[in-house]
Amino acid sequence: MKKNQRSEKILKQQEIVNAARAAGRELTSEEQAEFDSLQREIDTLTAEIAEEERAAETQTAEQRAIQAERQRVTEISTMCRDFEMDPSEFIRDGLSIEQVRGKILEKIKSERAPSPAAIEVVRAEEEKIRTAASDALLMRSGISIDKPAEGARDLMGMRLRDIAIDVLKRAGNHNAHRLDAEKLLRAALTPDSQFVSILSDSVNKSMATAYKAQNTTYQAWTRKGSNPDFKEAAVYQISEAGELVKMTQGGEFKFDEMKDSKAKKSIATFGRSFGLTREAFVNDDIDVLTRVPAAYVRAAGRGINKLVYKTLASNPTIYDNKTLFHADHGNLASSGAVINTISIGEGRRAMRVQKNLRGKEVLNIGPSFLIVPSSLETAAQQFLTSLADPAGAHAGVANVFRNSYSLVVDAELDDYSEIAHYLAASPADIDTIEVTYLNGDEMPKLESRVGFDFLGMEWRIYIDYGVNVLDYRGLYKNPGASAGE
Repeated sequence: MKKNQRSEKILKQQEIVNAARAAGRELTSEEQAEFDSLQREIDTLTAEIAEEERAAETQTAEQRAIQAERQRVTEISTMCRDFEMDPSEFIRDGLSIEQVRGKILEKIKSERAPSPAAIEVVRAEEEKIRTAASDALLMRSGISIDKPAEGARDLMGMRLRDIAIDVLKRAGNHNAHRLDAEKLLRAALTPDSQFVSILSDSVNKSMATAYKAQNTTYQAWTRKGSNPDFKEAAVYQISEAGELVKMTQGGEFKFDEMKDSKAKKSIATFGRSFGLTREAFVNDDIDVLTRVPAAYVRAAGRGINKLVYKTLASNPTIYDNKTLFHADHGNLASSGAVINTISIGEGRRAMRVQKNLRGKEVLNIGPSFLIVPSSLETAAQQFLTSLADPAGAHAGVANVFRNSYSLVVDAELDDYSEIAHYLAASPADIDTIEVTYLNGDEMPKLESRVGFDFLGMEWRIYIDYGVNVLDYRGLYKNPGASAGE
């Protein structure tokens, strides 16, 4: 009502002003007096309206407080009645509903606390079920396990839903079998749930099995290294000590200055994520727990393998601002040739006569590996296993390289050249290419959490590594030639 009165008076003020403007004049004394009188009435109404609104707000707040207190008393009384506790002390002390709920929970725990011996029995039983169920999932997916956990074969007929129900029933939820798929999955996927442990254990075992079986070749001839962090690290190479010089009687010992060179190495993180969705749970898609993580482990190994051979074959610029294989390094054949006694002999000699950093002492390091693309596999096998020289004019010419080197064949090299081949020294004799891991840990890491963006379980797999050239002296490249050239 008062707001309407105020609006009418404001409108009348506007009419007075508009009439004066239309006549092209200022307000007359009578109009000004009427305008001011209206303004006083407007101010009075505004103050009265504000006071009424404050009073209404105060009354509403009081009503809300009364209602909240009634609700608190009612809920506390109901909870205490259900657990045979006296609510009067909680109500009198002003405890919140959550605080009372905590008091009730403490009472239940104190009444039902199991003995230490009982706890150990429960833990042992949970561990037995976890290992048996995870092994059962792996065997269902076709992964061979040498010594399955006791009871694993008995659980192979259980679907993911059955395992979730069994776990929840053991935890006290005896109506778990009546839950629909979504409610069942939500109930089973709590952070401390045994169901989560079973899933993660299956994924971890699948990863470990795949890691042992990965088909990569870089490990044979590269060095494994370690970095404590992700910062670029310097690797110092110190030259060999100079020869001892013959001393004359009363002669002075000469000081020997050693030379050093600095290569650099670094690492990066490579990873992917995957998950068990509600749909996969309903469809009992156990491949998400077994084959998918195994595939990512193999992919991690392939990634390292690919980067190692890319580093070898792409001939990158290294620490001395020259390419890995360079005429100045003495590790690049002057012209390409097929694998034969002459070309391999030249490579062996080139490696033998490599000198240390000072360029004075001969290292006398020979090759231990012949590295070839798959296109040269047959020719290389024949060369390293034949009794007679494959290129000899008659069988009486012995093959001096028979069983001399270990053959490393990798198809990653075919993408760069189908005829180039390499000699490599043993990593125990000299540094060449290093696969550097964070803290030396070469096993991919696995982390898990209950899905946040979707209903299910989420994992992420990652590995920290880098491929770094430390020295060129233990490597030799022949660009190769086509057969018959």
